Amino acid sequence: MMHLNVMAVLFKSLMGEVGSGDVARSFQLMGKGMLGIFIVMLLIFAVIVVLNKSTGSNKDTK
Repeated sequence: MMHLNVMAVLFKSLMGEVGSGDVARSFQLMGKGMLGIFIVMLLIFAVIVVLNKSTGSNKDTK
């Protein structure tokens, strides 16, 4: 596991010092955002599959 303290010591923000708690919270927020994006992508995929099954194309060619 990465040492959050080392990352926090190395980074100094323009708005002040960054603590290890700030870094941990930012990773949690980033994880929630990525999970939300993944869920939306799955929902869009599911809608596309359902629409393809319901409308379907006629493959009756002579």
